[in-house]
Amino acid sequence: MTAQRSTKEEREYRRKTTEDKGKGCPFCAMTEGHPQFVRETEYLKVIKNRRPYSLWDDQGVVDHLMIVPKQHTGKLGSLNSEASHEFIRLIDEYEEKGYSFYARALHSTGRSEPHQHTHLMKLDNKKRSFLLMARKPWYFRLS
Repeated sequence: MTAQRSTKEEREYRRKTTEDKGKGCPFCAMTEGHPQFVRETEYLKVIKNRRPYSLWDDQGVVDHLMIVPKQHTGKLGSLNSEASHEFIRLIDEYEEKGYSFYARALHSTGRSEPHQHTHLMKLDNKKRSFLLMARKPWYFRLS
């Protein structure tokens, strides 16, 4: 996996995430009429990621959505049988439209929200042959 956002986008993401702390669950509060809201089913919502990834699997991201359970939960295993089946049907529907999907583990340090969410990413199918990434702090060892 490569970096998901450009350096500038990542700085903005970190700033906004810090600002949003303590404001409650943004996924639970999102309803029809919200600019990120795409659709809902009986147990799930599909929303636009407000800070979408730029790259995934060395390809550009054309569209970045998320499937979010309406029930506030940290993991998919907490969903009832009907919600689980609905989740699989929704994944299948978007997979047919060319979306890849990804979700982080419950205690992943890269997970920005405790409410479970599965990323849906439509890629541009243009493989990048060269990517240069650096993370802070930079360490150099001179012999």
